[in-house]
Amino acid sequence: MLALALMMSSSAWAQWSSDPSQNLGLSTLPSADQVQPKAIALPDNTWYVSWFNNNPVIPNSGYNVYYQKLSANGVEQFPHNGIQVALENFLTSTQDYGLTFDGAGNAILAFQDLRRDPNNPQITVAKMSPTGQPLWGPLGIAMTFGQNSYNVPKVTVTTDGSIVVGWVSNNQTVLQKLTANGSPLWVGTPASNYGVVLQQSGYNYMLADLEPGDNGSVIVSFVANQGFGSPNYLFANKISPGGQLLWGTNNVHVYDGGSLQFGEFPYFLPDGYGGGVFAWYTASPTLQIFAQHILANGTEGFGHNGVPGAIGGSDVRVDPTVSYNPGTQETFLFWTEEDSLQSVQGISAQKLDPSGARKWGDGGLVIVPLGNDAQINPKSVQIGNGALGVWVDQQVTGNGVVEAVKLDTNGNSVCSEFPVGSASSQKAKVWAAIAPSGLTAVAWQDYRNGNSDIYIQNINPDCTLGIEGRK
Repeated sequence: MLALALMMSSSAWAQWSSDPSQNLGLSTLPSADQVQPKAIALPDNTWYVSWFNNNPVIPNSGYNVYYQKLSANGVEQFPHNGIQVALENFLTSTQDYGLTFDGAGNAILAFQDLRRDPNNPQITVAKMSPTGQPLWGPLGIAMTFGQNSYNVPKVTVTTDGSIVVGWVSNNQTVLQKLTANGSPLWVGTPASNYGVVLQQSGYNYMLADLEPGDNGSVIVSFVANQGFGSPNYLFANKISPGGQLLWGTNNVHVYDGGSLQFGEFPYFLPDGYGGGVFAWYTASPTLQIFAQHILANGTEGFGHNGVPGAIGGSDVRVDPTVSYNPGTQETFLFWTEEDSLQSVQGISAQKLDPSGARKWGDGGLVIVPLGNDAQINPKSVQIGNGALGVWVDQQVTGNGVVEAVKLDTNGNSVCSEFPVGSASSQKAKVWAAIAPSGLTAVAWQDYRNGNSDIYIQNINPDCTLGIEGRK
């Protein structure tokens, strides 16, 4: 009873903070390493947040999957530090993973998993209820069973309520569609040969992102290359509910005019009409940013290989983040701007009209001028008729703060630069998402307590923090 009372007491006070120096700590276990937060808003403005937690208190501890549910006011619905989804015990590192939700409000997570085969990680998808129950059992549903290498899973829910999971298997990208009950739908003969397999002789196809399309379809993007040192291209395709390639067997070549930067696996956004909006940066041409809008039928809205977010001068531009206004079909970009020596950094932004024309000047709009502080991890969401951008301003000591700015459609500052996380500490892996109410949540890794913890902060549509109307 005492433990329950303490848990309820904790839930009673934990909520969105109005003080940028006192952000909401979701996972703050002493001596634990808590990494890779993701946040997603549900239609009722509640939130799921997930991460990996390496807690030395657990025997043979490694990185394990956790999640938390927050009310619209930021109140933790589960015990502080979250609920364990899987005890995996990856001892040294983690990979990217997938988080989404279904029409019943359940959290769906896809992740690499050691529990079935300690010698060869497999891919698991778990369905977790809004009350913390594992609806597909304590082990979830196994997506893979063999001796191949299985990596970087993603998951999404289509407009018909089905679940699509994707992963990399050796040099292929594989997709599987599940019913709401977890039964596979893309099954071959024999049944072990299931899934939609994207592959090309002599190429590696490495999954980048997975998002819902229209009419029950799913859009998948992947990086293609012919081995280490070869150019990295960005391809995409749309898969029908029955598993057919709607954008052709040769895929849509989002970018094949040079090479993505090594290690760049860009996400994209569904445009609301059955297409996707992409942004990436390149190694060839050297460190420049591009954007592309692939329409529902697979045609390129901005012309082949997209458009540069900025041109002119000798600066290089990296790490773009994209948001999109479906009503106006405008694309917004934020990125890190650097001089040619990469010795000073700033933050810049751009708006592209429906044809891809740059509307905030060929060089983009300067948000933070070039300076000695590193400006890293930019993220953005579309809000109102403009966009909200967040990033980490990092000093040479490695300590930094999370900053934000809100712009209107003309590039004017609706809210000039303001603090989101002002406790000076090392910060990493920033994640931003927006709820139907217009409230933005920003989550990140934070070392203010010595080890990596997970913190989250809301930003209201008027750029205030905390619960609106409450002092």
